[in-house]
Amino acid sequence: MKYSIITYGCQMNEADSDLISSLLIRSGWEPTPSHESADLVILNTCSVRERPEHKVYSVLGELREWKRSRPGAVLVVAGCMAQRAAHEILARAPHVDIVMGTGSFHRIEELLNRAQSDGRPVVALDMEEDPNALRCPPTRAGQEIEAPAPLRAFVPIIRGCSNFCSYCIVPYVRGREASRSLSEIAREVESLVARGTREVTLLGQNVLAYGRDLADGTTFPDLLAHLNGIEGLWRIRFTTCHPRDVTPALIAAMADLPAVCEHLHLPIQAGTDQLLQEMNRGYTTEHYIEIIEQIRSRIAGLAITTDIMVGFPGETRPDFEASLRLYKRIRFDAAFTFAYSPRPGTAAAERHDQVPRQERLARLNHLIEVQNQITLQRNEGQVGEEAEVLVDGPAPHGEGLLAGRARNHKQVILRGDRGLTGSLVKVRLTEGHLWGFRGVLVV
Repeated sequence: MKYSIITYGCQMNEADSDLISSLLIRSGWEPTPSHESADLVILNTCSVRERPEHKVYSVLGELREWKRSRPGAVLVVAGCMAQRAAHEILARAPHVDIVMGTGSFHRIEELLNRAQSDGRPVVALDMEEDPNALRCPPTRAGQEIEAPAPLRAFVPIIRGCSNFCSYCIVPYVRGREASRSLSEIAREVESLVARGTREVTLLGQNVLAYGRDLADGTTFPDLLAHLNGIEGLWRIRFTTCHPRDVTPALIAAMADLPAVCEHLHLPIQAGTDQLLQEMNRGYTTEHYIEIIEQIRSRIAGLAITTDIMVGFPGETRPDFEASLRLYKRIRFDAAFTFAYSPRPGTAAAERHDQVPRQERLARLNHLIEVQNQITLQRNEGQVGEEAEVLVDGPAPHGEGLLAGRARNHKQVILRGDRGLTGSLVKVRLTEGHLWGFRGVLVV
């Protein structure tokens, strides 16, 4: 029996898909890249914005013929959109067999058995209380060491969010913050490293909140220090962070722990205090700038990336211009930019001062143009420097070229033998581009 998983959304969704995949393989399923040859198709969905949900309904329509042509095939909608709109999904796509929310992934085998035996749609919308139940298991039971692991791996450390930003659906579809134990996380990372992983990215809706719900007082900097001591783990990354949870202890950990990379993804979302207050973000522009200045003064070569939203309800043109001035002052290395999308059930969606869609898109395009200029200038400013690059393998385009990532997470393309895949190499940066760098090996 073969399965195919189609993933939408964030890195946490990718990690959830890895978890589902591991559970299926452990149960005897085999992956296939094409849904056409699959006996089971899972759409792991995102609900943060409207567009991914529209895409899911479009793909569900395309899968209707696949379902009809393969008797006994099972179609699953999983993840955040499933948690938010289970009954709407079944009403619009009655050929769906299972709707599986964000806390039900560990039940995939049970749900498949129920769907096949009951002959009617199964809905599971658990909010899992124990995040350790959702850890990524070994690829095959009892083969933790033998089964290869990827060079880079995602490791969820905390699930849910307790911030309730006024525009965000995440707390409603993933529940409140729940941290995994340090021992469980360490066991997973040690297993990954023993099987070939050299870089891990610690994941959470807000990784800096890690440990607040643990009775033993463990903090996120404590976790970083513990993982830094794992032999064979070269690099530690983490995402995403909330500005109000940045502490001196975090900055010290990033500065002092050799494995922790010089990259911080710190969503700002808006550039005026009024907008930040209405978003319920819990910090001011002055506080954000103080964080940036402190961390840049401690960590050489740091790259700071961010999330920026335009067109939040009530955002005026002067608000947008003021925000642009702030972003030009901070000079992010890169930004994930997007137009506000009303999410049913959130406070912002109920407001009557929505910015017209065309205006939102116009502001977004202007912001992208400004940020692209800043990103290019920052990258060109690093030409001539040397960078440590972890080589991923052959570049997607260009004979004899390799692709990898510097410690600041920027992409580097260089010429070299593919035998360098999985190695750390020293590279002199020779060209700066919007997407990253070209460089040459330093022998």
